[in-house]
Amino acid sequence: MKAQLEHIPHELEGSIHAFKYVNSYFDAPWHYHEDYELTYISKSSGIRHIGNNIDNFSKGDLVLIGKNVPHNWKNEFNYSEGVESYCIQWKDDAFSSFLSETKSLKPIKKLLEISQSGIKFSDIEFSTKIGNRLAEIINFNPGKKLISLLDILYQLSEHQDKELLSIEGNLYQYSKKSNSRIKSILDFIEENYRRKIKIEELSAITYMTDGAFCKYFKKEFNRSFTNYLNEFRIRKVCILLQDTNDKLLDIAFRCGYENMSFFHRQFKKYIKMTPLEYKKKLYASNHQF
Repeated sequence: MKAQLEHIPHELEGSIHAFKYVNSYFDAPWHYHEDYELTYISKSSGIRHIGNNIDNFSKGDLVLIGKNVPHNWKNEFNYSEGVESYCIQWKDDAFSSFLSETKSLKPIKKLLEISQSGIKFSDIEFSTKIGNRLAEIINFNPGKKLISLLDILYQLSEHQDKELLSIEGNLYQYSKKSNSRIKSILDFIEENYRRKIKIEELSAITYMTDGAFCKYFKKEFNRSFTNYLNEFRIRKVCILLQDTNDKLLDIAFRCGYENMSFFHRQFKKYIKMTPLEYKKKLYASNHQF
């Protein structure tokens, strides 16, 4: 299997497609398309992949994704809270000539260039404001959509709280062969992360030697497979800490950790705080209003 090319159903009169997505859970496969994409999550939580980046997402998540960058959002297997998101996708030719000829809009041109890395906007107040505007755009006519999108992109380009999801200068490069392998790897990890995974298993499903697989994985994800697997498991722990009141020991074991000392080191490495601090942060954010 390979990353699927998604065909965007643009309106006949324009190059912009805006919509609201509602479902029981995210079911889109690892996919890519030739359009830029800005997505706001108004309801859902789980793990998000953009190119070679892996991260948790929840309500208020706002990300800008460049052209041909494979991505998907995945909920935990037993997720039952429902999904709601707002998305706008547009072709390169919607603004390309206009941006190149208008000096005052150079910040937008730069924003779109670095969107090949994937950009996350972490300021919840700001992302909520942009999310509300995306909800409004859905009902606009093509001309008003274009003007509103241009204004949103200018606000995004001026906003200081941006996080590049991949290292700038090491942008994700799309290739059908590479994405076929990556999808196989991601699917295997999703199905087996709770147990010990051997390199030999990944080598077998990607038809590579162990050494070749390790080099390939590090090139694609900027980290070793072991580091990626540990980060993936910790991201799963974060979801369970957010969605359940289960004991930390049980959560760690369920996500593939048998040694609690090692688990605590890994959690602090990837989340930059202890599980207890993370739990307190979640409590504070849920009771701020």
